[in-house]
Amino acid sequence: MGKVEIEVTTEELARIREHKREIEERFRDIEGLERTLKILKYRILKEREERLRKKLEEMKAHYKELLEFEVKAKEDREFFMRLRKELSEENRKLRERLGG
Repeated sequence: MGKVEIEVTTEELARIREHKREIEERFRDIEGLERTLKILKYRILKEREERLRKKLEEMKAHYKELLEFEVKAKEDREFFMRLRKELSEENRKLRERLGG
């Protein structure tokens, strides 16, 4: 941490010396508070990172499911198109036999 120079009067210096311990305690508390805030900020960032990581994994899983669904839907469509064609052909043959 950097040093700071402050000019004070003789009376102020006497008061500072008189309350030296109290002032030092405040500075220690301030440093402690700063450390605590940094730790809390780090924890919050880590928690956020973990939530985002989980969200990303969920999104990847959903995307994979969507891709699989798309493939299955194409396969189903092709199957039903073939089935439709077969039924259409059968209907044509039945109409020929019945009408013909």
